[in-house]
Amino acid sequence: MKKIFLAIMAVAAISFSACNNASKADIEAANADSIVIEEPAANVDETITALSSALEASDAEQAKTLLQQAQEYIAKLQAEGKLEEAKAYIAKLQEFVANNEEKINTLAGGNETVANLVSAVKAIPTDVANAATDAAEGVKDVATNAANDAKDAVNDAANAAVDKGKEEAGKAIDNAANAVKGKLGI
Repeated sequence: MKKIFLAIMAVAAISFSACNNASKADIEAANADSIVIEEPAANVDETITALSSALEASDAEQAKTLLQQAQEYIAKLQAEGKLEEAKAYIAKLQEFVANNEEKINTLAGGNETVANLVSAVKAIPTDVANAATDAAEGVKDVATNAANDAKDAVNDAANAAVDKGKEEAGKAIDNAANAVKGKLGI
């Protein structure tokens, strides 16, 4: 009985594994059609290396893609508040573009998109990070001053209330004393 059961299990296992009609060629073709979304290189040195390779290979499309990704990454860093990291990324990228401007212009040739991207990269102000940092510190100072002013106002109001309470308590004591004196005929 065990032999028959094992034989049936072996046949079932073989039939299940053979039911997959997809061949390796079909799987590879499906993977080749898949869209690959590349994240911009978080390391500016990787971006610069890739741009250098694109320049050496005279691949304008690759250069365009890399420059667009670099701009998107810088915007992402700024949106996340990583201003110092964005500033360093911008500075190194601008230095590379300035040092390789002739190669980039030659590569761009009639490609207006690449030329516009290069101009945009050059135009990114490196002091944006400083301005944003200064603005954040300014907001922090204003908030601190407002909190201190509010605290002082609350303390002043509390002190005024205490003083008013003392005055009213003194008047109440005087009125009570006068009432007692009046009843005693003093």
